[in-house]
Amino acid sequence: MEKIDISKSRLESFSDGVFAIVMTIMVLDLKAPNTGKWSELLNDQFIHHIVSYVLSFLFVASFWISHHTIILPVKIVDKKLLWMNTILLLPMSLLPLVTDWHGEYPKMVAPSVCYISIYVLSVFALYMLGRVALNRIQSVDRKFCRKMNQIRLWIVLFGLCCVFMTFFYPTIASFAVIGILLFWLLSSNWQKKIFAD
Repeated sequence: MEKIDISKSRLESFSDGVFAIVMTIMVLDLKAPNTGKWSELLNDQFIHHIVSYVLSFLFVASFWISHHTIILPVKIVDKKLLWMNTILLLPMSLLPLVTDWHGEYPKMVAPSVCYISIYVLSVFALYMLGRVALNRIQSVDRKFCRKMNQIRLWIVLFGLCCVFMTFFYPTIASFAVIGILLFWLLSSNWQKKIFAD
């Protein structure tokens, strides 16, 4: 491993900045209702955009937390880790685009497939970052990190199945993202206890 002259905090700061920019772009893409009437808040189009935004916001937040979990125990920053981290940020940077498209056409195949595909690519990149990070952490943390990464791989496989099903049932994309987010949020409390054994 070729250690390079960059601190872990710079890697984290850069990544945090990208996550923050993605969240900001997504909120700036939201459109205000067409009129000043309360009924506009119940307009299907407005609701679709808000739901897509909230799902994507939670998606980015969960990735930010997962990224922190992966990078926290890392002791060595090298080029391979930096490049894998940068590759992780690539699909994340496309999220505002697919969020807006999916919000505009939530029942259409192309935007729905692109939306869930960006999610799956991002989880896969997170999985790969976790694999690269495993060789750069202390052995005491490796078991937990390896188990967490196995969960990410299962999520990728589940996501690939959902991508396939979305070609036939476009609404699967939103439900798959909701399911994965709920699983990740609800399981975060017991994961450390179980994998510590």
